[in-house]
Amino acid sequence: MPSKKKKALLLLLALALLTFFSLAGCQKPEDENANPKTETKPYEGYPAPDFELKDLSGKTVRLSDLKGKTVVLNFWSLNCSFCLAEMPDFEEFYRSRPENVEIVLVNLDRNADKVRTYIENKGYTFTVLLDEKAQTVRSYLIRGVPTTIFVGEDGVIKSRIEGQVTREVLDSLVQSACGTENPT
Repeated sequence: MPSKKKKALLLLLALALLTFFSLAGCQKPEDENANPKTETKPYEGYPAPDFELKDLSGKTVRLSDLKGKTVVLNFWSLNCSFCLAEMPDFEEFYRSRPENVEIVLVNLDRNADKVRTYIENKGYTFTVLLDEKAQTVRSYLIRGVPTTIFVGEDGVIKSRIEGQVTREVLDSLVQSACGTENPT
């Protein structure tokens, strides 16, 4: 009989965890009285926080310079296997993206040489920015990597995904953010 009690307890625990994780995403992060036109928060419906970071060649890139384009921001690290697994999908999407879409991968590692070597060895051609001081990661309230944020042409965040994305997800969300039938 103890095994039946143990199974029931495990089932109850699993249901409790499932309920907890499903309800965790039900909260609205923004204040009901907030004005999304003026406040900057890293959530859907708000203007994306501007940033200024260096790319792998040392060139400064500002998010505000990309206004007028749909921007796919991806926060990642070399220590994240899910981040590395989604890189080929980002590269494939980057090579066939519409003209009005920009792909920007923000790396959180502190060793720029290691990041540069990895990107070059893999032959990736998308833009990689270095957030060595974790300023951008803080302003976007990144809780874990990979996290991908879709910013519309108007500079407003359209969606935010925490976890690995695929080429199909990129196509679908950019299509939705651009408001077009077929983004490619």
